[in-house]
Amino acid sequence: MNIWKCAALGALGVLAISGCSRHESVADAQRQADAAAVKGSERVMDAKRDAANAEIKAGEAVAMAEDKAVNQVDRAQADALQKTGNAEVKVSLAQAKSDYDVAVAKCRALTGADFNNCKSLAQADLDAAKAQADVTRQDVKSEAKELKN
Repeated sequence: MNIWKCAALGALGVLAISGCSRHESVADAQRQADAAAVKGSERVMDAKRDAANAEIKAGEAVAMAEDKAVNQVDRAQADALQKTGNAEVKVSLAQAKSDYDVAVAKCRALTGADFNNCKSLAQADLDAAKAQADVTRQDVKSEAKELKN
């Protein structure tokens, strides 16, 4: 029976040692789990930080693109304003010149001082139209400059 007692004691010793080592394994496993949880939390925080930075950069890119588009629209509007303003000035000057030519033709029916007065009035009307055209040009130029800035 001694052999059986020794075998039984040996078996109990193995179980006791394995129980102790299993207890250490559980503690090690818990430490590893805790470390993994900390590492996982750090990864999540890093990912959130990266996502926030990406969102900020994307927002900045959108704002820059919007500013650029607004500036392009403003420049296009300024160019269109200047072109249409210049065209309107040309039309008004052409009309003034035409009116002057008609007036001078009518003045030819007159003689002496009446002819000179008639022609002077026609010239004054033409000069006034030219002065108004200059004012309109300056206004259009000023408005276009404001749009570009």
